[in-house]
Amino acid sequence: MSNSAMISPGTRAFWERSHIGRLALFEGLRARPAIVFHTEAAGPGFWSVVGYDHVVAVSRNPEVFSSAKGFTIDDVPVEILEFAMSMIAMDNPRHRELRSLVQSAFTAASVRGVADRIRRDAAQIAADVPQNAVFDFVSQVANRLPVQVICELLGIPESDRSTIVHLAGDVISGGGQEFATAPGGAAGLGQIYGYAMELGERRKADPGDDLTSRLTATVDGRSLTPAEFGSFVILLITAGFETTRQALAWALHLLSAHPDQMQLLQTDFAGHIEGTIDEVIRYASPVPYMRRTATVDTDLGGAHIRTGDKVVMWYLSANHDESVFADPGRFDITRPNAGKHLGFGAKDIHHCLGVNLARAELRVMLEELLTAHPGICAVGEPELLLSAFVSGIGALPAHT
Repeated sequence: MSNSAMISPGTRAFWERSHIGRLALFEGLRARPAIVFHTEAAGPGFWSVVGYDHVVAVSRNPEVFSSAKGFTIDDVPVEILEFAMSMIAMDNPRHRELRSLVQSAFTAASVRGVADRIRRDAAQIAADVPQNAVFDFVSQVANRLPVQVICELLGIPESDRSTIVHLAGDVISGGGQEFATAPGGAAGLGQIYGYAMELGERRKADPGDDLTSRLTATVDGRSLTPAEFGSFVILLITAGFETTRQALAWALHLLSAHPDQMQLLQTDFAGHIEGTIDEVIRYASPVPYMRRTATVDTDLGGAHIRTGDKVVMWYLSANHDESVFADPGRFDITRPNAGKHLGFGAKDIHHCLGVNLARAELRVMLEELLTAHPGICAVGEPELLLSAFVSGIGALPAHT
């Protein structure tokens, strides 16, 4: 198959397929002798990095592969990059400085401090699940916990939360585009940003016991500016909300489709939950890609990459690389190396800040659900999102 005949993962034709179909196309790309350059209808094109080792190599070399030009396939206007994209679109030293200001809130110890709140919210969501009726698992369960937890962490009042959920949904869905390669909804982004700046100003004047107050307080002569806080909240609400809700939806779908695995988890929840979380994230890869930009001419995977070229790291493909994961299409919660997945990044400078929080939410929500509803399962095919930026489920019929 010639390069021109390879279906680009930046196109609708690629993502219109089933999850298995998408994985098959990535398998074809991994089998190529060199990484492939894909042209774009409205852009300069990009390199698709699809092998595990190559994705790790790009991730861990930020001097050669920069984040500062954006992390999406599409180039984003500089002003949107600055306000909406936060640390994720920065290189060191600025990235390191901002990350150091916020990371204390996301350590394992900090997450243990909010564990009771997470459990209370999860128990309430499990109690609200309809009995003996088919319901949409995404809207009634998966959507609720992550945004509730983030709103509580930030001290967003109950009365404002439905607005935040709506705006976050608009941004993540690509602002109503039929096919998305990036977060969209500039209006939603602007409103979340404006709301966060106001919240930051209020807490600066009248601090409380929440993350907003901590992040806007001055420590060692430095605090987040209102603009930095606004862009961090966008990152937290969109990234923190989206990845966790998608992992929850995929977890129910995959466990339902593999009843032997569901039984294994229910027989020994404590012994299998961490492996289940890792295998769900490996298999589904809720964030399918991140992009970098080459700062110098360089060679990678048999290709010569020029300065300024866009380089896209496909985590979904790397997480199914048969040279790392035996029989990668098999969903197996006892997979011994599932924890090697790159679903939260490659332990590089941009490794997911919220990994401890996400894992806690997944662990607690699944435990509360399976305790309250041991027979819960998906009863239909998932409705996959038509997006290259989110490997996601838009709706999933379920039954208790």
